[in-house]
Amino acid sequence: MDGERMRELRQQLRLSQADLKDRLNERLGRSYDKHKVSRWENGREPIPDDVAGTLTAMVSDHPRDARAIVVANQKGGVGKTTSALNLACALAQKGRRVLLVDMDPQATATVALLAEHHVTAYKMDRTMATVILRDQPIADIIIGQGSDDFPSYHAPFDLAGSHIALSETDQRREAGFDVALREALEAVRSVYDDIIIDAPPNLGTLTVMALTAAQEVIIPVRTEPYDTMGVGLILGTINKVQRRLNPGLRLAGVLPTQFNRRKSVDQEVVAHLVQAMDDKVPVLEPVTNSAAFGHAARNGRIAIEMTPTASGVVAYRRLADALASGAPLPRADISAVMMGEGA
Repeated sequence: MDGERMRELRQQLRLSQADLKDRLNERLGRSYDKHKVSRWENGREPIPDDVAGTLTAMVSDHPRDARAIVVANQKGGVGKTTSALNLACALAQKGRRVLLVDMDPQATATVALLAEHHVTAYKMDRTMATVILRDQPIADIIIGQGSDDFPSYHAPFDLAGSHIALSETDQRREAGFDVALREALEAVRSVYDDIIIDAPPNLGTLTVMALTAAQEVIIPVRTEPYDTMGVGLILGTINKVQRRLNPGLRLAGVLPTQFNRRKSVDQEVVAHLVQAMDDKVPVLEPVTNSAAFGHAARNGRIAIEMTPTASGVVAYRRLADALASGAPLPRADISAVMMGEGA
């Protein structure tokens, strides 16, 4: 077992390094400290066989607990909702049980999946607004295939939809409100393999709430020079959430989107991202710009479902394959990017 795999298993158990240290000491009769766990995960020290075996057994004994991934960026128009939809669909196509949680009051994902019926969902109290603002159980609002109320719903995953009323969250002030989504999801984590959370395009309460509920975060960034300048803002918010609310949150990677492999500026932006992150934050395989995304949106479909071999869609499929298998996520290959190659 290497350090990256150890970190993945720890996060699957939703434990901080300090929590894992306590569990290992209890089971093995040792006196490891948090710094020892950190050195194992960073590859500075080899992981003892008994520690690796104990951690693997802990995961095997652990009840099903969905991995929650939030797709977040404070800037709009970066492919955030497109990424959430296609990633959820790709994971579901692999036979995994997936829930998409739309935490964006603009409800773009919800409208894409329900069309005009998104208003019906709100009138029936079947959106995240009633979950967050009125403590309604999330299981009561989830929409899936075969729903009697929404027979036209066809996505291969379940939906917890949104509505503009969710924007009232920013005016709510109460103790512990930041963990409202995490508490709501606890009731359904055993039902799903993956929970994909589409965060709003800002750094407000709903984004903090989404980051607090997740184990991993993916940051879509359009390959435009000005778009990359804002990455530091979301990284700063993630760091604060990690320290104050969710120590188990891991940055899965920055995902370049709308990448034109033939434009030198796009190539340079990806190369700059890799250099700026300096291996501290993974820069994932770019999602190439493709007419398939717009065509799918106009038809109320998801690109990976409608045109599974289209350029760009393939990158989401490879990302889903890695997430499902526990393999390292596909990273940007700078040599291929600079030569105009890619998905």
